[in-house]
Amino acid sequence: MRERSSIGTAFHIPVDHTTPPRLPAGLIWRARLAAMLDQGVQQAVTLVCAGPGWGKTALVASWAAARSMAGPVAWLTLDDQHDDAFAFWSDLFLALHTAGALPHGHAVPASDADEAEYRQAVAAALALRKTPAVVVLDDLQRVTDPRILGGLAGLLRLRQARFVLLTRRESDLPLHRLRTGGELTEIRACDLGFRLEEAAELLAIGGRGMPSDRLAAIVRRTEGWSAGVRLLLDNPDPAHADDLVEDYMLREVLGAQPEEVRRFLLRTAVPDRICGELAHALTGERHSQYLLEDLTRGNLFVERTGGGRWFRYHPMLRAALRRRLARRWPDTPSGLHREAARWHDDDGAALPALAHAAAAADWDLVARIVVRRGLPLFTSGDRPQLMEVLHRIPVARLPETAELAVCAVMLAYARGDLASVPRRIAAIRSLLAGREDNARALVGTALAVLESGTVIRWQGDMPHLLRASTDLLTELSRLSWDQAPSLLQYRAMTLNNKGAALLWSGWFDHADRYLWAAVTASRTAGVPLTEVNALGLLAQLAVFQGSLGDAADHANAAVEAARRIDSGGDAAVAPAYLAQAMIESERGREPETEDWLRKGLHALGEVPEATQFVVAGTIRVRLMLDRGDTAGARSLLGQVRAESGPPLSASQVDRILDLAGAEIRLASGDPAAVVMAYGSRVVITAAEQVLLARALLATGNLPVAATLLGRVRDGSDRVSATAAWILTALAADTQGRSSVASEALAQALAAAEPERIRRPFRTFDVNRVMVLAERQHWLTELRGPAGDGVLGEITGEIPIISPTPSAGPLSEREVDVLQYLPTVLTAGEIAENLGISVNTVKAHMRSIYRKLGAARRREAVVTARQSGLI
Repeated sequence: MRERSSIGTAFHIPVDHTTPPRLPAGLIWRARLAAMLDQGVQQAVTLVCAGPGWGKTALVASWAAARSMAGPVAWLTLDDQHDDAFAFWSDLFLALHTAGALPHGHAVPASDADEAEYRQAVAAALALRKTPAVVVLDDLQRVTDPRILGGLAGLLRLRQARFVLLTRRESDLPLHRLRTGGELTEIRACDLGFRLEEAAELLAIGGRGMPSDRLAAIVRRTEGWSAGVRLLLDNPDPAHADDLVEDYMLREVLGAQPEEVRRFLLRTAVPDRICGELAHALTGERHSQYLLEDLTRGNLFVERTGGGRWFRYHPMLRAALRRRLARRWPDTPSGLHREAARWHDDDGAALPALAHAAAAADWDLVARIVVRRGLPLFTSGDRPQLMEVLHRIPVARLPETAELAVCAVMLAYARGDLASVPRRIAAIRSLLAGREDNARALVGTALAVLESGTVIRWQGDMPHLLRASTDLLTELSRLSWDQAPSLLQYRAMTLNNKGAALLWSGWFDHADRYLWAAVTASRTAGVPLTEVNALGLLAQLAVFQGSLGDAADHANAAVEAARRIDSGGDAAVAPAYLAQAMIESERGREPETEDWLRKGLHALGEVPEATQFVVAGTIRVRLMLDRGDTAGARSLLGQVRAESGPPLSASQVDRILDLAGAEIRLASGDPAAVVMAYGSRVVITAAEQVLLARALLATGNLPVAATLLGRVRDGSDRVSATAAWILTALAADTQGRSSVASEALAQALAAAEPERIRRPFRTFDVNRVMVLAERQHWLTELRGPAGDGVLGEITGEIPIISPTPSAGPLSEREVDVLQYLPTVLTAGEIAENLGISVNTVKAHMRSIYRKLGAARRREAVVTARQSGLI
């Protein structure tokens, strides 16, 4: 008899080599794992492979005890003496004998038999069995002799044997053929780990309770490691539990390793992830990659992560190693963190570099890394992690160097203190005055990129932004990666800023080229939020050009890219949200417009980018106008103008503010003011020409209006073209030219349908447009379904297959819907007024048509009036 440590417990129990160990108290039956073992012994081999403390022996022993009535289970617990062939084969034969697995009358080798005779006796005994016997070999990692493993490999092929192999490390047995042939069942640490319900059952055995969130935290922290779960459950004092876990880990993992491996593990536990190159930097060990792979094969709580070059230590092993390192060599961890920071910086991984530099409290190193690589993080989804590091810098240290002062600028900007940013940037340039050229160039470049995005663009000074970004692109072309490690990211960000400057300066063709260049450069440089922002600006550009389909494609791509990196609330995606709101506004979908506007305002934050603030404001003005609140729209527009004042300087912003103002004047019955505003301009956009034409029509100047409308109708701006055709139809109708009016409205419908443009039909003299549209419905029925989608939405017509009247009175809700049919409200607007879904309204309308024997809305209205229903 000898003493053997019971896996998953902190005490010892006596076991014998050739019998299963006695089961400890407090053991639970793990049905899912027992089922895996039951399935496994239907095949040749079941491999239970995991490091110490995962409960391999306890699991298989409890399963063997429960299965004993089904057939013999021979058990052999191996130790170092079994690496001798005679000891192995003689004890294996004894295990078969003890379990009653030998065939009746099978001869026992003589007392002076050698290992070959015992090996042959084991093989013969198993081969002669009528039913398969289960053979459990525990601690198989103790056996390394190739001759023993070769003989055991031969037994694995016997049809009358089922082997269950328990081992801490990958076996040298040739199991690959069994694996590919489907004859191998594998149970590993990921299977053995305790699940929440199993941990709760373990707790309940002792009559103890624990809040579910605390129990879940234990399972997460231990990652289901059996010994860790038991130790933490049995010891409510966290400090004492950590001591016990550390003692177990260091004894079971470190204790059996040579000195160089122990030193390697202690020093490489400082990072959360480790690879061969980083391990070499921390330890000087040239064969670090091989060591990590060997530790992984040995199941010593080291595993490969992500399928690449990186490895991770089990969190409890990592914590134990860090505690031991800090106690024995208190000054060593900070030096290792500093070395890891430098290595990650050289490797181009900014966040880990900053995290290690901060852990070392080396704030100068933090600042240098921020200058080299931090700005792309500042404009990315990783910004919260960057800011967490920057907030740890002692405030008194921030003015000391130019690099630390750059960190101060980022902190000021993040908390919304934009007013102090220009002053801080000026102070940094003063600090750079006496610095050497390389350092000055590195900090100066980062500062220029930072200033362009956080000051000049945010304030809306587009001429300044255009000059600064142009100069910066020239400067970046002269730098090498050694001088500016974030060169690719800087170029992508600067291209985007220049594209924004060109867009808001009204140079759309140039803006389109630079924004697409920014999208491509962002993908190459790995700065997804810059790509998101550029796509959002492209969407807004497409809206300004009247191409809603292209705008929707760009906006959807931006929103999807932001979603993939979990940055849907970042300011970078705000232009895409606002573009979607503008698109839905042109499509006459007010609820959707409000939803996208709400998302855009949330993303913009408390200190919004000046140009986007104006875009959001003009969308709100439009919503008020569409609801008929002209006075509210005028007041809001004045507020937007006042709050977006200097230093905002952007011609396109002026244009959209003036367009909103012109719409308000037309809605207020002041077309002369619009004629005065736009009549003298030499170059005006398609949207401006439409507004001027509306004003001219209202003042009776049809010839000039007709000339303007003719230009717009043939242009590429589909929104303006649709509006121009509607105005043409209205002008022709005023002159009594009904056929021309009908043809013009048909052209408007054809232009609107592909882009789903609806707003102009509801903005221009709604009652007259409705009359023309209803007349067009009859013509459309005769000529075919062209334009019927938009036409049906405008008139509210929902055709049915058969107009045959149906018996039965209208229901109460149908009567409610019927009252709205004589109005110009669409089905969606009726639904909103009644507080029901649009599909329900449409269903009621179909029922009304059927009961009244009407094919379309107007027929239903006439019939209802004749019947006295309305």
